[in-house]
Amino acid sequence: MKNVKIDREKLILGAIAVSLILAGVFGIYGVIAYTTEPTTIKATYDTVYTERGELIHSGFFTNETVYKDGTSLEYYPAKITSAIAGEYTYKVTPEKNGKYSVTLHREYYVTSGKKRINITNTTEIIKEGSFTGTFSVPTFLNMTEIQDDLTAVQEGTGLYRAQVDVYFKVDVEKSDGTTFTQRISLVRDVSGMVKLEGADKEYKKVVRHVNTTINTVSFLGKEIPVSTARSVFPIGAILFAIPPIGFAYTHRERKPDELKNLRKFIVEGAPSDVGAVDPVDLRSVRDLERVFDLVDKPIVHYRQGNQDVYAIIDGDIIYEYRKPLPPEGDEAN
Repeated sequence: MKNVKIDREKLILGAIAVSLILAGVFGIYGVIAYTTEPTTIKATYDTVYTERGELIHSGFFTNETVYKDGTSLEYYPAKITSAIAGEYTYKVTPEKNGKYSVTLHREYYVTSGKKRINITNTTEIIKEGSFTGTFSVPTFLNMTEIQDDLTAVQEGTGLYRAQVDVYFKVDVEKSDGTTFTQRISLVRDVSGMVKLEGADKEYKKVVRHVNTTINTVSFLGKEIPVSTARSVFPIGAILFAIPPIGFAYTHRERKPDELKNLRKFIVEGAPSDVGAVDPVDLRSVRDLERVFDLVDKPIVHYRQGNQDVYAIIDGDIIYEYRKPLPPEGDEAN
């Protein structure tokens, strides 16, 4: 029977050890799951097509002391620039068919406060037609003519503060229904310089592809989705931790029962001669056992004050072993 008891204890301890190991393993995998994103989102971009419009230009001057005719500049001095000539080129890759128009606009206006009031507008078709992949159009701005026309509008209306917006407009419509619009404006600044703003424009049609990957945690050769692992592993860790915790709680360290061998010989009561006879004080349980073996009398247990008293009565002699009562909540021995 003793061997059976030992084997049973070993089996319980072995099971507790396995449960602890499994709780630790599940806990580690739970940490891995919570430090791993459930999904990985990767975006890729594909260019469907690219289109570009560019106006390359150069100036012609009434005074060639500094700049020679045909010089290409970003800014042209307005007072000596008589014309700006150029060539506009449009290209789409991969090639597409379509139609286009290039027009020159002049918008005459005055401002009243912050409000713009249009006086008159003119539109001149530079060129229009069909294309495959690319087309080019020559352009020309007669600066002297533009200034003369502005003077004529100012004098004709009496609005000497009238101004003019001059710009090229490119409209492209491809066979697939997509469009491209570009505005190239003649801009004058307070320094007396003019420039062609918006002379270069590029557009890319990009398609975004999103690939979502469900991340997994590898466990015992199986791939478990992270979202599932975040629930399964913590629960598993808790379940496997319960038996060791329960075992530790129910087997908390206790003081050994000193009177274990004498329990069946102990009776509850109180000797009638207590207080009348000076007892023989026994210093240990071992002394109590020896007296019991010698006199072969029952052991009477009672409590006196804050002590447990174990007494053996042999005629006129009382042998007593006293021990303090255990703290409240602990078992008494």
